Amino acid sequence: MKNGNFTEEDLENSKKYMISGIESAQDEQDSEITYYIGQELSGMLTTFDEYEQKINEVKLEDVKNVGSKIKINTIYFLRN
Repeated sequence: MKNGNFTEEDLENSKKYMISGIESAQDEQDSEITYYIGQELSGMLTTFDEYEQKINEVKLEDVKNVGSKIKINTIYFLRN
């Protein structure tokens, strides 16, 4: 992502995946409650519909701009 090596199709697939997760959360009462508690605690109070709209408004250039600012923080090595 940092180098912008992704396509419009990759972005659209990511949006669909995120929106699917939002729709699933609305189907499960516990998930919906958790979502709104998080919204209340953060002071944002964004509805599911508003959240979905914001996701759909994201453009390829937006992701590239944010991606160019990402810096490595920690590297983990897994061993047996």
